[in-house]
Amino acid sequence: MKHLAVKAVLVLAFVCMHTLPLMAQWGNGNINVRFSVPEIAILDIEPDIGNVEFSINAASGPGGAPEVVNKSNESIWINYSSAIRKNGNTRSIKAEISEGVIPKGISFFIEASSASAFGSKNQGNSAGKVKVESAPKPIITGIGSCFTGDGVNMGHELKYFIEISDFTQIEAMGDYEFTVLYTITDN
Repeated sequence: MKHLAVKAVLVLAFVCMHTLPLMAQWGNGNINVRFSVPEIAILDIEPDIGNVEFSINAASGPGGAPEVVNKSNESIWINYSSAIRKNGNTRSIKAEISEGVIPKGISFFIEASSASAFGSKNQGNSAGKVKVESAPKPIITGIGSCFTGDGVNMGHELKYFIEISDFTQIEAMGDYEFTVLYTITDN
């Protein structure tokens, strides 16, 4: 009988050991992951050359109109990154004369090229050749959430033009200097 009781205990222990994994339950859990993307609106000018220089040269012969010459031959590019809110407005890059003055009889223009192929979608569009004065004017419009890349040949190439708008107002004086301020703004 003792032998039978030991066998029964062993059989019961064997059955219990093999059924334990069958009694285990599967479960799952989860965790929330949060992050935020701030609004981003930054730009820079490449390369950092500091100055663009023009000269107005005398006509090549008597009675001829003076010639405006761009003495700077380096390409200048504007790079930017932008992250806008969902259903938010697009952005623009505006240019204005922030310091100094343009002499009477002279007009100053900036033209941004189309965006380079590098970067993401939603880059802005050139506003064409824009006369720049002391009030901000858009030179690039329709900027969404995007990036242009950083450096020369990325973003939009900027071309600068000086034109004689009224020669009767031009006064022979020394050098003139003014500063162009670029700002990326919400529309």
